[in-house]
Amino acid sequence: MEKFTRALITGGSGFLGKVITKELEKHDIESYVFDLDYSNNQNHLRGDITNFHDVASAVRGCDVVFHIAGLLGTSELIEKNIDSINVNIIGTVNVLEACLQSGVNRVFYPTKPNDWINTYSITKKAGEDFAMMFSEIHNLDVRILRWLNAYGPGQKAVPVRKAIPVMITQALLDQDIIIWGTGEQPVDLIYTADLAKITVEYTLADLSNTNVVIRDTGLSKRMTVNELAEKIIQLTNSCSSIVYKNMRLGEKQDIPFDY
Repeated sequence: MEKFTRALITGGSGFLGKVITKELEKHDIESYVFDLDYSNNQNHLRGDITNFHDVASAVRGCDVVFHIAGLLGTSELIEKNIDSINVNIIGTVNVLEACLQSGVNRVFYPTKPNDWINTYSITKKAGEDFAMMFSEIHNLDVRILRWLNAYGPGQKAVPVRKAIPVMITQALLDQDIIIWGTGEQPVDLIYTADLAKITVEYTLADLSNTNVVIRDTGLSKRMTVNELAEKIIQLTNSCSSIVYKNMRLGEKQDIPFDY
């Protein structure tokens, strides 16, 4: 296995960036966090993913980059198209270009598996295509996983609505649990620690096939949104009722939920 000594995690202060950083510690890799959050940590590099000079400065000296930064949401991003393009597409191209110029050995980029027509899906697919182009044309070693729905400690319920923290909060308060659509949509979940372990091991592994191979990453056994809500009510001994509302903009009833 190739020896990596210094990693950069864009968006490293976020929900998933933190668990990636923690997992990298097990491999004795010095990790640097890059994002807009302020921190006194000497390994925190404050900068803007949409600013190429910030990104280029951050990747310099690294041999592996985990590009986790992104603007999240489904219906939440419908009116934020320009911001989403700047962060999810231009930001991703900045990372790829900076890594190429600085001679970074390897880049990890997470995408998503579903085909909803919304701002987030479109921008993440564009980022995936750019990553594949850099691999094919510039021989940049890019590793891509299509992450399924991660859950775990530290996940926020707002501003992006995620099922696990939102439903748990509603259940603990005995409030109605809101489900969009019929609730029969499948939802694929994966615990953050498992996701981080898979991601880091896959990114650091020596692969004989130099072409980009994209894999969906999550549990093989699905549950429906209804089953998820019922399980949460059961585990919290809640008196909550389930209330159904129409699907939100940018979401489709018959495609696995990006909850």
